[in-house]
Amino acid sequence: MVKLQGLNRPLVLFLLHSAIFHIGLFGITDVVLNFYFVSLGYDSEVIGFLQGISRVGGIFTGIPIGILADRIGARRVIIYSMVGSALSYLPMLVMPSLPILIFSRVLFGISFGAAFIAAGPLMIALVSREHQSHAFGYYQITTLTATAFGSFIGGFLPRLIIETIGMPQGAALEGVADAQTPFAYGAALFISALISFASVLPVLRLPDRAPTHAAPTVVSEVNAPPTFVPWREIIMLSIPSMLFGLTAGLTFPFYNLFFRTRFTLPDEQVGAILSIGWLFMGVVGATTPWWERRFGRIRALLISMSLAAVAYVALGFSQVVIFGALMFMIAASVRNLLVPLYEPLRLEYVPKRIHNLSSAVGSVLWSMGWFASSSLSGVLQRDFGFDLIFSIVAALLIVTAISIAIVFRKPPPNLQEGMANAEQPEQAAALASD
Repeated sequence: MVKLQGLNRPLVLFLLHSAIFHIGLFGITDVVLNFYFVSLGYDSEVIGFLQGISRVGGIFTGIPIGILADRIGARRVIIYSMVGSALSYLPMLVMPSLPILIFSRVLFGISFGAAFIAAGPLMIALVSREHQSHAFGYYQITTLTATAFGSFIGGFLPRLIIETIGMPQGAALEGVADAQTPFAYGAALFISALISFASVLPVLRLPDRAPTHAAPTVVSEVNAPPTFVPWREIIMLSIPSMLFGLTAGLTFPFYNLFFRTRFTLPDEQVGAILSIGWLFMGVVGATTPWWERRFGRIRALLISMSLAAVAYVALGFSQVVIFGALMFMIAASVRNLLVPLYEPLRLEYVPKRIHNLSSAVGSVLWSMGWFASSSLSGVLQRDFGFDLIFSIVAALLIVTAISIAIVFRKPPPNLQEGMANAEQPEQAAALASD
């Protein structure tokens, strides 16, 4: 029987939570949300703004949430963020006016940002140092497989809802299929919110402290406030996060619109393509330990970002569905290796007492990049189409690779100290021999 390295009960509970959450608010929403906005009559420019504004809350609350997580623990932050994420969908389903949509998306951004901040440090706390890459690899596999499953469901869910409960009186629109009405998409989003709420249950069963074989980091214990915070170093280490946010904001919210507009595909086929894509991301994510062993984290990041850049250029010029779907799978999957390779690398360079704060700074910069690029993406879609967008993404990925090479050109401080300590006995022996 093959034993999965680093897999323990607390980590399994966290992965179960992540799977449930990603089915609901990533997989289903990935297909349905933009179509819901389209069914309400909004164009790509407004949709891009709504996708971007969702990260504004994270920009202003990210660092306070990071400080809070260092005080009350990442576990509690994730619990509160899951409840907030679920509740954020209710306003825009009940009163779908543009101001309410903006409010709802900002509330979601705050909640999602909190979960994003806490996830990395919590996983670091649940496993030992040698199994951190395995943990992030498991996280990649779990979340992307769950997202794939959710996307597959999302493609069929609106139609299944109509076939199951029927169309309420007054909800039908002339010339619009019942499965493409605001009611059908809204009901699907309501189900995704319920699933997100249910993802809290596994987190409630997590222990208050890390397992004895894991890194000695407290999961939910109140920590003492840091006496010194190396802000400059934290910000420099988080620059790749901002660049990743720029590329993610240009693409991730709009893959469904790309396949619908470029190839005139129905919702079910769009959902199937996205589902296969997310599943392939999970498969590629499983190779994270191999990338690290074969190339080292930094070199693996440089290679993967370069390969993703080439695939995005090819995706932008694709005119055949099969080729476009294949390039989407390769581009998104290889680029997404940045998460399991970069996150543990960045946390190695900061003291454990400020892991949540460091993650918060990365989240803020990522949110800034996402807001700027997704807001711009809607305008670019309207004026130039996706060809230019994917070329810009390719260029930004090359810049991301260069930034990683510059930011992480020196070894982590703890490794530098170890090297210095190792040199001291050698120097002493040399002096003694003289």
